[in-house]
Amino acid sequence: MKNPSKPCIIAFVGKFLVLHLVSFALIAVVFLLFKSNLPESKRIALNYYEPFRLFDMLSVTGQALRGLAFAFIIYPFYDLVFKNKKGRLLLFLSIWGLALICSVEPQPGSIEGVIYTTITFTEHVAVILFVAMQAILFVWLIFKWEAHQPQFPTHKIANTLFPEKHKLKSYTIRFTIMHLLTYWIVGSIFYQMANYNDALETMEVFELWRPLENLPAVFLVFGGQIVRGVLLAVGLYPFYNHYIYKKYGWALLYLLLAGLTILGSPIFIREFIAFQGNTTEFLESLIIGIPEIFSQMLIFSLLFFFWQKKASVKK
Repeated sequence: MKNPSKPCIIAFVGKFLVLHLVSFALIAVVFLLFKSNLPESKRIALNYYEPFRLFDMLSVTGQALRGLAFAFIIYPFYDLVFKNKKGRLLLFLSIWGLALICSVEPQPGSIEGVIYTTITFTEHVAVILFVAMQAILFVWLIFKWEAHQPQFPTHKIANTLFPEKHKLKSYTIRFTIMHLLTYWIVGSIFYQMANYNDALETMEVFELWRPLENLPAVFLVFGGQIVRGVLLAVGLYPFYNHYIYKKYGWALLYLLLAGLTILGSPIFIREFIAFQGNTTEFLESLIIGIPEIFSQMLIFSLLFFFWQKKASVKK
């Protein structure tokens, strides 16, 4: 049986955007009610980061752009997601696990947030659960809508989330090693180039950061990045066969990695467009963090892709 073609990208992106906004709005109402009943000491980070907030223009615009980012990231992998018996789980893990827990943002609910900030356990768990609720609602809605489209298959592929399981161990080790190397090397270079020391002292958000000038903090950062590297490797492995055998597969890997963990963050785009100040101040703010994370992931995607492909060909 020949698989039907993908849907029109405009129609797909439109559906994705609408359902993302609907699911966000519904869960935001519940989250804000929950947050209002927390003690003040248990919602300092929630008040600052506002992963769910009132429906003002900034919030709607930020979530609309986030929904568009998700749609364009998932579309190249439409067959893998929507023609797969485990497609619902894959989509959920992508927009929840990779976009929140493995996000580059040191925010409530992310590994980076646990490593670098003093955000409370209650706040981390609350964001993890509510973003999971939104993701579950969204996945249910998009599959319901997509099931009524002519190109949606009645018989799905019996695909596994872990193709070529014999490669998983070596793949994960390579992924984690390359993640650690590029994270530390690129981070160190930008730390010196962008003069992060001055920025850390003046930016309000860093008041929530934990002291890092001690041995336990160093072990926390190192161990946390190992955990994050392993989770990223496992979370991206279902897409393995859909980029590793392509000529420009590194670009697809970069799309997944940077798109989900940066643009997919609940707060990244909103904070980016919320900047207040003149053009000079805005351009200066871009020096801190953003070039580093995009560069690190581009270098990682190139190096890991060719290393993994070479190892795969040898076997």
